[in-house]
Amino acid sequence: MPIENDNTAESYVAFRERALRHREQSSAGDVHEDMKQLYEFWSHFLCRNFNPKMYNEFRKYALEDAEQSARTGTNELIKYYDVVLQSRKKTIHDTFAKHYVELVKNEDRATQRPGFTNLRAAWRNGSLDLKSRKKIDNLLDAKLKEELER
Repeated sequence: MPIENDNTAESYVAFRERALRHREQSSAGDVHEDMKQLYEFWSHFLCRNFNPKMYNEFRKYALEDAEQSARTGTNELIKYYDVVLQSRKKTIHDTFAKHYVELVKNEDRATQRPGFTNLRAAWRNGSLDLKSRKKIDNLLDAKLKEELER
């Protein structure tokens, strides 16, 4: 969806408020276009400019929407975690490791599991630095670890 010229000068605060207002007005399982854009913004912005309050809000809404079968937010959250995992600049933070493994464990095994797929790729292709791998390994149960190594 192209960005309209009159939207380019909109502040983050105004955009966020509008997206959240649309979110409240949307029916269960439906994600308004503004909310989709906000999720996408968060997933990109937080990689370069981490903000704990913004991250917690992103995660909260994504997980709430997922409970209503709307996966847009969690898919963007998974993209964010994947970038964090792939970053060799620093070891993954304990909180991100915990949140990511929780998300993977809670994915429905009867459907596609994008979180698992991304974690498995990072696990198997050596893109995780050793400290990050150890942190994640400490959070895995035997069943999930076996799946990752298959």
